[in-house]
Amino acid sequence: MSILLFFVTVTIALFAILNPIGAVPTLVSLTQNYSPKEKNGVIRKSVLVASGMIIGFMLIGVYIFSVLGIDISDFKIAGGILLFKVAFDMLQGKTSNTKLTQAETDESQEKEAIGVVPIGTPLLAGPGTITTAIIYFNSLSVSIPEKGSVFLSVVIVMVLTYYILKFSTRIFDRVGKTGSLIISRIMGLLLAAIAVSFVISGISFIVTSSGLF
Repeated sequence: MSILLFFVTVTIALFAILNPIGAVPTLVSLTQNYSPKEKNGVIRKSVLVASGMIIGFMLIGVYIFSVLGIDISDFKIAGGILLFKVAFDMLQGKTSNTKLTQAETDESQEKEAIGVVPIGTPLLAGPGTITTAIIYFNSLSVSIPEKGSVFLSVVIVMVLTYYILKFSTRIFDRVGKTGSLIISRIMGLLLAAIAVSFVISGISFIVTSSGLF
């Protein structure tokens, strides 16, 4: 796979799982009584939090694997199953079913706190997004230039996310909740295909390395 194709694949995968358009109805609902300045503050914080979490786990993922004795092929299989579950929920038109604790709910009552929970995480940087980034960044076959392209993909996707959320009210007025659900289903279909490829890649590596074939 050429580095350009790899870059495009990673960018599409991250955009599909992050699904900023699907987050628009939630943002509009949570910030309906906010001033433009307060809403922009929430958006900036959510994008920064999500970016930090994604990049942070990308960088420490290999060390987590080493400490726990996990092979990347094992993580690909487990991650693929997780992503398929997320994709299935998206195809069913479901939103994130991550539950907030009472403490998190109370904290999110502060104006900009919702930029951290629930928008920054788990809505944007949820388990699926983090898993996807870790797999692409830490795969055995990924070269240094390809790792750099993963960073670039994260930056581009987060910039796109920022502007989609910034103009969320206009987008919501145009596409509505139904339009957002349709787009989420399309993203879910793409994500399902990516999830299957992760599982197949992980199984293929295990079978090949075992010497059975």
